Amino acid sequence: MRLSEERVAVLSRMVCDRLLDEELADLEISEDDFVFQVENLILKDLKIEDEIDEEATTFLLKNKPKLEEGSTEWEVELDRKKEEFSIARGYVSF
Repeated sequence: MRLSEERVAVLSRMVCDRLLDEELADLEISEDDFVFQVENLILKDLKIEDEIDEEATTFLLKNKPKLEEGSTEWEVELDRKKEEFSIARGYVSF
């Protein structure tokens, strides 16, 4: 995962504080529950990205063994496969 769970917790708190300060969210739940839900959404999203990255890497290692890992060609193919797998899952990364 690109971010540690501790960093996600801090970012979640910052996002929630900003939403509440700017009055962009009207809570019917506790603020702690709101932060918890935002944190879980971010973690879920990061895990999906990790799964897609792993799936694309596995695919390339199995189906394109002549590509040198880390090369420009590898990176281009990896990005292409990640996009393909993302579309197949209906996942949109930002």
